[in-house]
Amino acid sequence: MALFSRKNKTESVSETQESIEQEATEPKTEGPFDIADAKVDGMLDLGVLHLPREAGVRVQFTINRATRAAIGALVQMVGSSMTLTVLAAPKSDTLWPDVRDEMVNSIKDGGGTASLREGPFGPEVEALIPKPEVNETRHVRVVGVDGPRWMLRAEIAGQAVTDQQARQALYDFLTKVVVDRGGDPHPVRDIIELSMPDSARAQVDEKLGKPVARKSSGPELPELR
Repeated sequence: MALFSRKNKTESVSETQESIEQEATEPKTEGPFDIADAKVDGMLDLGVLHLPREAGVRVQFTINRATRAAIGALVQMVGSSMTLTVLAAPKSDTLWPDVRDEMVNSIKDGGGTASLREGPFGPEVEALIPKPEVNETRHVRVVGVDGPRWMLRAEIAGQAVTDQQARQALYDFLTKVVVDRGGDPHPVRDIIELSMPDSARAQVDEKLGKPVARKSSGPELPELR
């Protein structure tokens, strides 16, 4: 004869609550991480970004020519590149779903093609973007990851766009990245400037010159989050 054990309602609720608490307190094993959830000792410190130091990986910067600010980290590896950019995001909402939809529409309006592809971080954009000024078409994949008050944008180009093995190497690198948004207020979608090593800053100043101070055109009241 089969024997059955019946748990009372209190025990079931207690066990369910305990399970939820365990899941909530279990640390993430893969990033990108927020600075509050990760250790960055030994990583490449770029202020808002901390990158793993790995053999065969070269890091350069994308520069705003008007301000000379570093607005992205260009990670080069396995015949490919991945440009990492951090945007300020709302406290209580995600940013990537809106950004990716607008990106798809904008690329299509500009004569390119764009569609969503499922990736390890959720839906990402694969696009062919015409560049008539240089007579070429760029083939890219763009990944977005939402964090607490930040969004990390990763634009992949080169071999990894079509080669899954190369792309996986970039994904693996991305899982180790740490974002330190800081506490300064920023308008939503504002690109947060990276800190560059002195040597890189000197190269930028040598090539482009010092930034020219811009006069204010009047008071601005952006939405700060």
